[in-house]
Amino acid sequence: MRLKSEEKRSQIIDAAGVLFISDGFKKVSMEEIAKSAGVSKQTVYSHFGNKEQLFTAAIDCKCDEYDLAPDKIKHAMHCEEYLIFFCTHLTALLTSDDAIGMFRVCVAEAGHSEVSELFWEAGPGKIRAQLSKYLSEQNELGTLIIEDIEIASGQLISMIVCESQFRRVLGLKKSKSNAELKKYATDCARLFYKAYRA
Repeated sequence: MRLKSEEKRSQIIDAAGVLFISDGFKKVSMEEIAKSAGVSKQTVYSHFGNKEQLFTAAIDCKCDEYDLAPDKIKHAMHCEEYLIFFCTHLTALLTSDDAIGMFRVCVAEAGHSEVSELFWEAGPGKIRAQLSKYLSEQNELGTLIIEDIEIASGQLISMIVCESQFRRVLGLKKSKSNAELKKYATDCARLFYKAYRA
């Protein structure tokens, strides 16, 4: 059972995420977030020192929803199996309405605030670091043979950043169904594993 403070924190993050996507980062105030979340402005500030921290928490929360962290499940999975899990979940995340909305917010703010930097660190940067850590561990175990972990991480993630995501960012319909996207992600994972397996 969640504590009341945890429930309020979750309410605040959910409300902030919706407002950031609909109105953009600059236009949204902490007061509006408090009103939307059904809490006092003081409660918002007791959980988050400023709007930037709240934006970062919203990105963190969305990434956690898709459970990409290797530490949670890696020991129960074979390397190829985990890479398929990672790629299919990352594809679902990147093509989700919330991720596309947040990405558009960052593009709109580019060059005018630190929002893009916050997004990168809490989202893509964090996910890439988690993947790099996992690949390093598999390297040490002798499951994979990778000379440059950072290049390999970039290769796998770049394969996953697909046409469907780009089309969504541009306001176009996805070119593939969810089933087709899952198959595409699975094929990417298998190709990567085949290239680097010991």
